[in-house]
Amino acid sequence: MKQSKYTIRLLQTAEEDIKEIITYIALDNPTAAETAAGKFEKSLSNLSIHPFIGKIPNEEDLAGMGYRFLIVQNYLIFYIIEDHIIWVHRIIHGARDYLSLLSPNSR
Repeated sequence: MKQSKYTIRLLQTAEEDIKEIITYIALDNPTAAETAAGKFEKSLSNLSIHPFIGKIPNEEDLAGMGYRFLIVQNYLIFYIIEDHIIWVHRIIHGARDYLSLLSPNSR
């Protein structure tokens, strides 16, 4: 049985998040930055095959907007599934206030 593959689309904010994360990690440890980049890439690839693997947030506001999230190391990948497209909105460190970063007023 062939698995249906979803298309991954990163919003500009998610692209900027990845760049900032990798740059920050590389300041102290370039090897760790390469490892982190590889883990993000692998997780997004897996997500394209298994889009519902991510959890639905407990926060009603985020769940109501259709968000799901995937945990990759200390980071949360927030995305929304529309048809066969996975829209990655943000990649945020788990210690940050992701509610305020994902609210419609923060864009």
